[in-house]
Amino acid sequence: MERYYHKPVFEDSFIQYLNIQPDQKVLDCTCGEGGHSSIILKRIGENGFLVGIDRDKEIIEIAKKRLLEISNNFIILNYSYSEIEDIQKESGIEKFDRILVDLGLSTYHLGNMRRGFSFNSDELLDMRFDKDKTRISAKDIVNKFSEKAISDIIFTYGEERMANRIARAIIDERKRNCIDTCRKLSNIVNKAYGYHHGKINSATKTFQGLRIYVNSELDELKKLLNSIHLITKKDGIIGIISYHSLEDRIVKVFLKSSIEFKIINKKVIKPELDEIYKNPPSRSAKLRLASKI
Repeated sequence: MERYYHKPVFEDSFIQYLNIQPDQKVLDCTCGEGGHSSIILKRIGENGFLVGIDRDKEIIEIAKKRLLEISNNFIILNYSYSEIEDIQKESGIEKFDRILVDLGLSTYHLGNMRRGFSFNSDELLDMRFDKDKTRISAKDIVNKFSEKAISDIIFTYGEERMANRIARAIIDERKRNCIDTCRKLSNIVNKAYGYHHGKINSATKTFQGLRIYVNSELDELKKLLNSIHLITKKDGIIGIISYHSLEDRIVKVFLKSSIEFKIINKKVIKPELDEIYKNPPSRSAKLRLASKI
C-alpha cells in the first residue's frame, strides 16, 4: 500500500462532531490525500456519496487511489472550494448534508521537496497549489516585488513582527544572487533573526505569508463562506478547521454574523492532549461548527 503522509486532525472525533451518518451526501472541501475523506467514506456506506475538492491535481490522484481501496461512491474534483457552481454542476449534487473544510497545509506538500513548500528543500521556491491557474510563485515575489510589498505580505499574512528586517535582508541578498530555492530563503530569514527561534523554524511565518498570498487563501475562504449556504441542506452541518488567527478570525466573524447558520459550539473545539501528542501539527487546530437554519 502507498504511504500517505497526512494524518488528519480530529481523526477520531470529527465524525461525531459533524454527526456524519450513513447514506448522507458529504462534501470534503479540502480533500488532500484523502485522510478525512477515507473516514467519511467508511461512515456514509454504499448508499451515501462523497465529493472531494482539491486545487492540486497531483494530490488528487493519490486520494483517488486511496479511496478506491474503500469504495467507489465518490468523486474528487479539481477546483478551488470557492467555485460553488462548478462543484454543483460537475458533481450533480445541489446541496449537501455535511460539509468539512480543513484549512491546514497538507503534510504531503511539506514533505514533497518538488513543490517548494519545505524550509529545507533545495528545489525551486514555488508554493503554488495549482500551477495552471496560479501565475505568481513565491520565487517571483522575493525576486521581483518591492521591499515594502514583501514586508507587507510577510507581516499581513504571516503575522511576522520582523517583516521589515526580513524584507530588507531579502532585497540585500537578491542584489547579489537570485533567491530561487526554499533553503536560500530560509537561511536569509534565519540570519535576519540572528538567533535560534525555539523549536519552530524562524522562517515559518515568512513561508506562511508567502504561501497564503500566492494561493489567495484568505480570499478563497471568504468566497466559500459567502456562498456555502447555497450548497448546504436545511439542518445540514458545516465544520471548519483553521490553524492560525487570520483564518479563525474570518470564520468566527462570519458565523457570528450569519443569518443562514446557527453556531453549534459556542466555545471553539481544540484537539485533546493525547491527539496533540500523537499528531503534533494538530496543536494549533480549531474547529467551529454551525447548522443551516
